[in-house]
Amino acid sequence: MEAVTAPGMRSVVHRHAGPEAWHTLEGETCLETPDGARVGRAGGPPVIVPGGPPMELTSTGAAVRRALVLVLHDAERPASS
Repeated sequence: MEAVTAPGMRSVVHRHAGPEAWHTLEGETCLETPDGARVGRAGGPPVIVPGGPPMELTSTGAAVRRALVLVLHDAERPASS
């Protein structure tokens, strides 16, 4: 998937049945889970989060965030809830 979000945008708190990974092309994103926060920045390493825990994503940079995103999940289960 491609993700394009404006600075300050927040997702709803959600869960994925499988792992989520993204590579930030532009901007910055913070993903918060009960285990702590992970930040994805343009030019930085990809962010990889295991499936299961609740998470909330926030576009934290001053620029529009653009990222390539992959969520792996069992086809018998919803991608997120």
